[in-house]
Amino acid sequence: MTDVEDVRKYLLEKVDTADPVAIEKVDRYCSLMSMYYTLDAVVGDNVITIVKNGKQEFTKTNPAITEMAKINTQMINLSKDMGLSAPPPGAQASDSKMYKSSDLV
Repeated sequence: MTDVEDVRKYLLEKVDTADPVAIEKVDRYCSLMSMYYTLDAVVGDNVITIVKNGKQEFTKTNPAITEMAKINTQMINLSKDMGLSAPPPGAQASDSKMYKSSDLV
């Protein structure tokens, strides 16, 4: 598991530290990272949970997994917003289909 403080130091090296918005994004990213690791520890090997309702029992996916997926999406979006994520493979090929200013005529 990666230390959140190490990630914070790394991110601060990559952003403009004179920009308070960039600092806030780094802090938010680290907060989300802490939440993700907390949920990961809670889930552990309990990917499936059993819910009892009277005499009925239901097998469900651990709800923390859904929250982890949401946090992961937020972290990816923040890293893109900070300019730290590389585009997915093949993304440059689609850039060639961008419109030109002459297309507006």
